[in-house]
Amino acid sequence: MRQSSSLLLAGMLALAGPALLAQTAQAQSLRCDKLCASWVLDAAASTDVAAAIDAAVDTYKEEKVRRIRSGNDIASLERAELEEGLGPMRLRPQREELRTQLQHQLKVPAQLRLSLNDDVVLVDEGGTSPRRFEPGQPYSRVDSIGTAKITIRLQGSVFEVVENYGKGRSNRESYAAADKGARLTVTRTLSRPGMKDIKIQSVYAPADAS
Repeated sequence: MRQSSSLLLAGMLALAGPALLAQTAQAQSLRCDKLCASWVLDAAASTDVAAAIDAAVDTYKEEKVRRIRSGNDIASLERAELEEGLGPMRLRPQREELRTQLQHQLKVPAQLRLSLNDDVVLVDEGGTSPRRFEPGQPYSRVDSIGTAKITIRLQGSVFEVVENYGKGRSNRESYAAADKGARLTVTRTLSRPGMKDIKIQSVYAPADAS
């Protein structure tokens, strides 16, 4: 009986072993002791966002206006009338609309606080509530740009979020700190059709060192 119990216990441990190892590996990969801290922006060491946006918008090629072909049938005439009322069909924003979008998306917070709550990374930018990310759990989001497939990774001293909308549209942001107490570098890269990629690097110093 004792031998049977011992064999049963050994079998259970053998089956549970890989799962325990996977959980242990996940717990280790989700450590963010180098990133989880309060940070203050060093504007002098960071990218000039306004200049970077101006440079990117200067490379932007607006799409050719797509107009509905009209015929003599009733349906074609109705489509032409609809276009006349709504304006030409556009799949991309116009230049100044793009500039406004970039200014909103690339706004740099003066302070940051990164923390890890269970398996959720919290990024507090001083707003009403922190942004929440769950590494290793891909998901989708629908917004004004389209439908983004989002992947999140936290490994060692690097935290990365990639939002891929397809058709040459993507947002990528990464947070990296080489050593505990060293500076934090936040890199954001935006890709849009008709425009050269725009890359912004924001450098943060530890809040307790300021």
